[in-house]
Amino acid sequence: MKLEEIPRIKSAFLPTPLEYLPNLSAYFKNCRIWMKRDELTGHCFGGNKERKLEYILADAQAKNADSVVTVGALQSNHCRMTVSMARKLGIKTELILIRENEEKIQPQPEANYFLDIFMGAEIHIVARDAVQSKIDSVMGALRSANRNPYFIESGGHNALGAMGYVNAFLELQKQLSKINEKADHIIFPTGTGTTHAGLAAGALISGFKGKINGISVARKSERCLQETEAVLQQIMSILNSSFSSGDLSVYDEYVGNGYGLLYDECIDSMKLLADTEGTVLDPVYNAKAFHGMADLIKNDRLSGNIIYINTGGLPGIFNARLMERQLARITREN
Repeated sequence: MKLEEIPRIKSAFLPTPLEYLPNLSAYFKNCRIWMKRDELTGHCFGGNKERKLEYILADAQAKNADSVVTVGALQSNHCRMTVSMARKLGIKTELILIRENEEKIQPQPEANYFLDIFMGAEIHIVARDAVQSKIDSVMGALRSANRNPYFIESGGHNALGAMGYVNAFLELQKQLSKINEKADHIIFPTGTGTTHAGLAAGALISGFKGKINGISVARKSERCLQETEAVLQQIMSILNSSFSSGDLSVYDEYVGNGYGLLYDECIDSMKLLADTEGTVLDPVYNAKAFHGMADLIKNDRLSGNIIYINTGGLPGIFNARLMERQLARITREN
């Protein structure tokens, strides 16, 4: 099957801009850096999840779903975008959000969680070990009410979702061709590996000669590579193509203490981009990945033409605890 034959809801504002970053490039001296602005895909603060959901929700529509159920962290970008896009399609959304700690304290309605509430999602907050039972009960209740629910894996983690980034890679190549440039490295944050798998598939299909480098925000590289390769195999099978394993690259030294846990060097890198280019990054995904890229450049592990893919997640910056910490650090330094 060809990529253009796969059903897709064209909702995102594409192509997203490819912006050259002259001040940041001058700061590092040994490279030229562009940013692929996928935080500008469109609806409800945009981000990479909209590209994935174009394909996933097209499948839901094809199966006559009248409701979708998905799961994620309390501040999940995927859940926020699922609610937004489902709203446009007139589809009911139920979210299963994982409690950040075991205390049954009602979380503050801020950032992505606030947006989920504002857009009218039905929300269930559970402990991590209760996720599967809650998925089963919610899906069962919807079926008992004569509804036709469609379940979406956390993060849109499947081959259909990854097709959004096969398309994104081909879009990027067209943009580079128009300005007569070639990329040596493509850098981006990686979590479940879906974005990475899509980019890798696009690179294989187009004969890309550069490097596709994911920077993990939570997992060890071994697990990232396993999950990315599994999705990549599914993509290439759907597209009737083949690939040889071993071509994937993930850096895991910038994870810190785990998912969603920011550290000072990340804040420094966020501030660097804000100061040089006037662009603000999210604190969960891009803060770590951008810091990783900056560190690799400083240590002469990256050079040449670099494309950084900003995958979005900007509502995360409006998190009270993060803001307090960031402002305190900036105040100390000034």
